[in-house]
Amino acid sequence: MKTVRAFTLIEFLVVIAIIAILAALLLPALSRSRNQAAKSTDFNNLHQVMAALHIYAGDNQDSLTAPNWDYGSARKDGGAPPPGWLYALNLSATGPARFNGRAGLLWDSVRGGKSYLCPMDQPDQVYPARNGKLQHRAQQLSTYIMNGAVIGFRSGYYSNSLPVKISQMRPTDCILFEADESKAFDYNDGSSWPCEGITGRHFNGATLASLDGSSAYVSRTNWQNEAAEPGKNRLWCYPNTDDGGDRVYGHDQ
Repeated sequence: MKTVRAFTLIEFLVVIAIIAILAALLLPALSRSRNQAAKSTDFNNLHQVMAALHIYAGDNQDSLTAPNWDYGSARKDGGAPPPGWLYALNLSATGPARFNGRAGLLWDSVRGGKSYLCPMDQPDQVYPARNGKLQHRAQQLSTYIMNGAVIGFRSGYYSNSLPVKISQMRPTDCILFEADESKAFDYNDGSSWPCEGITGRHFNGATLASLDGSSAYVSRTNWQNEAAEPGKNRLWCYPNTDDGGDRVYGHDQ
């Protein structure tokens, strides 16, 4: 009679250990590959959005869109702010439904909301709020946020400032960037200050788009260093002030 040889316990444990080692070697490579693919998608998305922005400006006397610098709420007079690049605010709705993406100024050119989201972003998750509690992001339409420089930051909201013209800005000025999803308040509307920071999902960095339509990767460290500079640069790029910041508050949020 033939005998069937089975694995001994030691042999079985050795096989499990080998599989674990191989998995430990392969998983980081797979993670890097997935991240690189997501970054490539981001670059493509940002290229599409910037192309749509230039088409809009070409049809509107060189003016950029409003950046949705509205805090997700009505203006002081109770009226709705003007539609922006990402959405029109529906004051009769609540929660994320307030942000009507189909009424955004670039929706028809971008052809839907898929181009507004990084594949690695999960906008429906909960994140810490300023009061320490967990909450959903208010605006869940887009991973990318417009630089508030196009309307003069805080004074743009309170003074009804119009968006600047493309011809007033420099080709390298940052227009869109991936905001810090770990802070729910960074997604209270469609735009942000540079000092509010960026995501770290792409190996502690994010993607951004410049006025000339190019897109690039920037590390959190480099972003923070540029945001801390006192003068005008690609992040602080409002053309109507010497330091590129807000008329009253400068670079302070």
